[in-house]
Amino acid sequence: MDHLSRILCGVLLAASLISASPAFSQDRGVWFKSLTQPKTGYSCCDIADCRRTDADWHGGQWWAIVEGQWTPIPPDKELDKQSIDGDAYVCSSPNRYIYCFVKPALAM
Repeated sequence: MDHLSRILCGVLLAASLISASPAFSQDRGVWFKSLTQPKTGYSCCDIADCRRTDADWHGGQWWAIVEGQWTPIPPDKELDKQSIDGDAYVCSSPNRYIYCFVKPALAM
C-alpha cells in the first residue's frame, strides 16, 4: 500500500469515527487498525477498506464476496484474529486485491 493510500485510509477512518457513536466506533476503529497482513506485518488498512462479507468454507479454502463477486481467499491472507462481532470481514482494494480476511466466529 502506497503512502497516499495510507493517508486516505486515515482520513476516511477519522470521518467514520466522527459520524458514528463514540465508544463503539473507537473500539471498531482500534480493532480495524490492529489488523496486520500475515506475511508483511503491514496494516490491512482500516475500517475504510475492510467490509463485513458473506463467507463460506468449501473446496478446502475460504471463499468470500469481494467487490460483489465470490472470490477464493488465499490462505496467506487469513488472520488468526477473532472477529470483533462474529462476522467475516475482508480488507481489499477496489480491484479485488485482498489484504486480509477475518474468518467468521463460528470458524474459530
